[in-house]
Order: sequence, then structure tokens, then C-alpha cells
Amino acid sequence: MRLAILVVATVALAACQSVNGPEHRPGNAPAAAATPQAVVHGRATYLERILLAPGATLDVQLIDDTVADASNGAAAAATIASARWNDLHGPPYDFALPYDPSRVDANGRYSLRATLRDADGRLEFATERRVDVVPGTRETVEFRLVRAAN
Repeated sequence: MRLAILVVATVALAACQSVNGPEHRPGNAPAAAATPQAVVHGRATYLERILLAPGATLDVQLIDDTVADASNGAAAAATIASARWNDLHGPPYDFALPYDPSRVDANGRYSLRATLRDADGRLEFATERRVDVVPGTRETVEFRLVRAAN
């Protein structure tokens, strides 16, 4: 009897879970099933003692710094992966950013950029500078977002 109650409770709780994962943006077609995926794990936070209203979004990009540094027009080509997490509730914001490992060079330099927008799309917080990352490691990249000048 206890086992049956436990199973029913587990299924009921699982059904209540909201999946809040990456959205692929237009122009970033999802990788084909044959392409192996890797993930950068991260945690973004800010120090201000405020809570954004429901509906906030976190955008994170994995950037190839060698391409981004080459010229001003290379920003789009420098983006290896990007994802958006919607309807966030209070920091810290844990994320897992999937990327295509075939686009990563073992000798390359990579960073993360992130923005946090309120429910109306206004920029509230962003990374102040590049957040260095080594794709392929299992470590969680932790960084702080700073208040955007409005």
C-alpha cells in the first residue's frame, strides 16, 4: 500500500514540474540528432536585493573569442550556442547551455555572455565583461550580472 501511494505521489509531482529549458532562436536551428551535444553548466546571480517580477528571461551565449576578436562584423559567427530561459524566479539562475562540440577547438578561447530582462523585455542585468569558460569541463561556471544603466 505504501509503495502504491509513493508511486502515485511521485507521478503527481512529476506532472506538476514545469520544464524551463533552452529555446532555440530563429537562425539557430536545433542540432541534428546525429550531432553529439555537450553542455556548459552555469549559475548567474546578482548582488542587488531585488526580485524581478515573474516573466523575466535569461539569455546566455557561448562565444568563440578568437572569432569575436578578429573583426567587428564577426559577432554572429562567433556565437557557438545561445539559449533563453523564461519565467525565472529569483537568483541564482542555474542553467545548462547545450552546444555542438565540433565547433569547439581544444586550443581556442571561449566565454559566456548573459543578459537578464524583465517581463516587458527591458534589460535589467548583464555580464560586465567576458566570463571565461572551458567547454567540455564538468565545472559549473559561476558569474555575477551587474545592473544595466537605464
